[in-house]
This record gives sequence, C-alpha cells and structure tokens, in this order.
Amino acid sequence: MPGTRFATRPLSPDLGCEITGLDVGEIGDPAILAEVKALLGRHHMLVFKDQKMDAARMIAFTEHFGELDTHILRQFTHPDHATVSIISNMEDRKPNVNDVSLNWHTDLAYRPRPSAFVTLYAEVVPEEGADTRFASMQRVYRGMTAAERDRLRGRRATYSFVHLHSKRPDPDPLTPEQLRESADVHHPILRRHPDTGEEILYINLPDCIGISGMETEEALRTVRDLYDRITDPRHTHAHKWQVGDLVIWDNRTLMHSATWFDADRYRRRMLRTVVRGEVPMPSVAEPAAAS
Repeated sequence: MPGTRFATRPLSPDLGCEITGLDVGEIGDPAILAEVKALLGRHHMLVFKDQKMDAARMIAFTEHFGELDTHILRQFTHPDHATVSIISNMEDRKPNVNDVSLNWHTDLAYRPRPSAFVTLYAEVVPEEGADTRFASMQRVYRGMTAAERDRLRGRRATYSFVHLHSKRPDPDPLTPEQLRESADVHHPILRRHPDTGEEILYINLPDCIGISGMETEEALRTVRDLYDRITDPRHTHAHKWQVGDLVIWDNRTLMHSATWFDADRYRRRMLRTVVRGEVPMPSVAEPAAAS
C-alpha cells in the first residue's frame, strides 16, 4: 500500500493480515490510521505483533475505531477501567476461561447495538491451546444462491442473553440490574454494513432462540445450517497467540471462538475491549409479514 511504513502479510484467503514494524501508539497519525482502517476493511482481522499494552493503551487504541462498550458481567472487568475486560485464570475470582467462548460466536449479539469491533491483547499465554479461531460469514454469503438470500432477506433473528448465560459452567445468578439490561433483541439476518454499504450475513447460534416468520424447529435448523457452513474447518483461520500480540477484528463479518487449554497446568491473561456498534439495519425495506 502506498505510503506504508510497516510490513503486512495476509494470513488466509478469506480473512486476516499480520502487521509488523508498527507501534500502535503511532496510529494517531491520520495517514497511518487510514492505512490501518483500509487493511481492516479488506481483511476483517488484523494482528499487530510485538506490542506493549496496558489497559490505558488498550482504551486509547480502541477509541480510534469508535465508542467503547462495557459488558453485562461486571465481575470480569478491569478494576480501574470499566471498558476493559480481563480474560484470565490468574485473578482472585472465578476464572473466565474454557467457558462459552469455546463456542463459535459473534460478540454481544444479544444487545440492541452489538459490537462493531473487538480487540484482544496477550499478556500471558499457555504453551498449548487457547488459540482464537476466526471464520468469515461473508464467505458463506457470497456462496449463497439468490433463492437462499431471498428466504432470509427481511427476517430477524431473536437473541437472548439469559439463554446464553444459562449455558455457562456454574453461572452466577443474574442481578435485577443485569436482567433489566438483557431483554431479548431482534436483528436482521441480512443487514447492511455501515462502512461499506454492502449486504452482509449476520447470525449467531449460542444465543439465538428464533427467527421471525418461522416455527422454532425450522428457525434453529436454519441457524445451525448457516453456522455449520460458516465454521467449516476447511475455511477457518486459527491464531496462535504470542505475548505482545494485539488483534482487532470486525465482529459484524467474522465469527470467532477460543480453543481449550489445560487451565490447571497453564496460565492465561488477556485484555479485551469492544467498540459499540450501530443498531443493525436491514439491507432492504422489510416486508410487513417478516416483522
């Protein structure tokens, strides 16, 4: 890319680009930020190597991409920074590793404004396991027939945080405040990407409980079929973490999942931030029958 002052390397045909030779503290430079955003738009996921991050630097980096969001589960947030989560089995609290994150998912689909971008930074990583895998929803969208797209266009999927939370190992009871924050939401399955204007496929299995205009059995079968096609192992990319890796991805076009590791043998500590997304908008005007 003209003007680039760092090296880039594509990671797979469908997603991912590794960036070396750039301190992310430099992306306040408008020219560098424009290059980084263009790479993110093209590859959907970027890996910045050899970074030195703390919670404050994570916040400063993430703010270049939008407004930061918080998580409903406050017990996992940084003690001094409410918009930074800590994924760890090293804290003086219940660990949040080897949990529902092992399932393929998009983050915060159960919110009225799901995450636009997600960032993770590796402070401590195990020698084995705890990779993060990525899969492209747009790869499946591009392979759909016109009839398949027509069947989904105008329909909304219903997402439930309460349903998702019930799947956690030994979940803590939700507080009245958390329950108030977690009403079911309804998002278009085919939505418009706010940055490109293109129609994109947006679906999530772990917290999905239905689709408008479909019986529950048909709806969940439809979601499962899409999910299986998106996460076909032949088309996924696994990132093997190294200390100092900073990864950002477009949560609207990619699914991700963690892989298991031996938490009795190894330690893991990651910092996580998310950019609050927009209210998902349908790609076309919705017919009344699908509302």
